[in-house]
Amino acid sequence: MTKLRAWLKANKLTADPSDYTAVPDLNGTYNVHSLVEALQAEGMEIQAETAVDIITRFNRKAAELTTSGYSVNTGLVVMQPRIRGKFTSQTFDPQKHKVYISVRQGVAMRKAIADATVEIQGEQESKMTIYLVEDLSTDTPTNTLTKGKNARILGSMVKIDGEDPSVGITFTHTATKTATRVDRKDVVRNKPSELIILVPDTLAAGKYEVSVTTQFSGGSKPLKAPRTATYKGEITIA
Repeated sequence: MTKLRAWLKANKLTADPSDYTAVPDLNGTYNVHSLVEALQAEGMEIQAETAVDIITRFNRKAAELTTSGYSVNTGLVVMQPRIRGKFTSQTFDPQKHKVYISVRQGVAMRKAIADATVEIQGEQESKMTIYLVEDLSTDTPTNTLTKGKNARILGSMVKIDGEDPSVGITFTHTATKTATRVDRKDVVRNKPSELIILVPDTLAAGKYEVSVTTQFSGGSKPLKAPRTATYKGEITIA
């Protein structure tokens, strides 16, 4: 049985002061390599390279079949192709029409959800939170970012705002404590719930802590003093 921890957050869509929504307390992210490592820790005897190769081939074939017009049920999810856009002729125009994949829960995922317990940890103390940091140069969220490539930071109240010298996005090397600031011109998307940045190409290989400091208040005036949110997961720069 698994446990999902969550914080309560005021629901801004209603005027009821007692109305809250639950926000999962994310512990980090997994990719294929870290999932295989977790399986090996449970006793899986297949070599990591072999397991990664099988999973990579499986994913490629599932994607190929889905985009060939098949409904693909992996047990975990069910994928079906869809096409979005208005047609005025029998011609598919990539500028007007988009292929996307509908993904819904499979049997394994529904069973995992049914078996999970949820632990509410209380009301979220700070409105500012980082939920996820992901590498946009790959197809799935991972704990590894690529130097010189784009990364996305998802959260709440993370928009970069204010003139305090501490305001910005910082990568701190966990071993050396060397802090590297992302240049403001390299913040290519700056929204309250989403930041897209260019990962500094000067970062040395290793493990990093990612933090966002801002004076963004959600209103017309910035906060008098900046506040900081730090991502709970550990980020690797390869």
